[in-house]
Amino acid sequence: MGGRGGPLATGRKSARLLRGVSARAWPLTLVIAAGLGLLLYVATTSLPYLIASPVGDAYLGALNDCLSRQLAGATRLGWAVAPDASRAAVFGPRIVAVCGEDGTHARLELPGATALAFDGERHLWVATGGHLLRERDGTLQPVGDITPPEWLIGHAGGVIALDAAGQLVSVAPDGKVLGQAQVPGTGGRLSVGPGGLLAAVEWGGGVLVYEARTLALVRAEAPCPVEFLWWLDTADQVLLACGAAPPQEGVPAPAALRFDVRTGTHQAVPARTRAPARRLPGRALYVQGCDGFPCTATPP
Repeated sequence: MGGRGGPLATGRKSARLLRGVSARAWPLTLVIAAGLGLLLYVATTSLPYLIASPVGDAYLGALNDCLSRQLAGATRLGWAVAPDASRAAVFGPRIVAVCGEDGTHARLELPGATALAFDGERHLWVATGGHLLRERDGTLQPVGDITPPEWLIGHAGGVIALDAAGQLVSVAPDGKVLGQAQVPGTGGRLSVGPGGLLAAVEWGGGVLVYEARTLALVRAEAPCPVEFLWWLDTADQVLLACGAAPPQEGVPAPAALRFDVRTGTHQAVPARTRAPARRLPGRALYVQGCDGFPCTATPP
């Protein structure tokens, strides 16, 4: 063997080999990094959707899964949830879908539906055109004529409708009118408190409270510029989100108030971000819309 095959020559060859391996490893490292980045992107962007997904909802997910199958991709225009969250319904231009936690479901051909509600007995009501229908024996049967409502909400003894002109009407299951009232103007938001006993209309920066069945006025007041109302677990207590108002005697206007709708007493509560949501009359659960279905919301 000659002297060129000694340790020095072998060391140089190994160094060249090492540099070659390192050069080839860089593209592989970049590929792996890009793959991990893509995986992280998909995970972080998909996770919020999965959390907010109607079928992934902790309380209403099974009902929403049933409703989505009944609607089969149809346009969703509105929804309603029974007072105890045991049933839910969604309507589209021609279809009303209803599902129950007991596995019952129905797909009803009903063109022109404009509003849905469940009453205290968990029966479904539908406003369509100038007619009001109530669920009976698995079908929707007419109970009377009504001006198309902007809001339709169930109470302990039937439903309340609020139309675009500010007309309130309470209707019994047999179609009898239990009470009527007139909101001073248009654009009000209607809600019903625990037990379906009291109803409130947020209008003009104030609150009008009625006995739900008879629509006898309980209180009309604006303790602050009201932007939204949440019913609390006590039947006569609400939380009000307050808009901007001039401070009085150097005291800043409150961001939110706990308000007793019978006595008119109120107290400021700590300000924080609160999602607009409605409390179910028969269960301490707040609901809001998500992708055309009902989903639970964080309590205020």
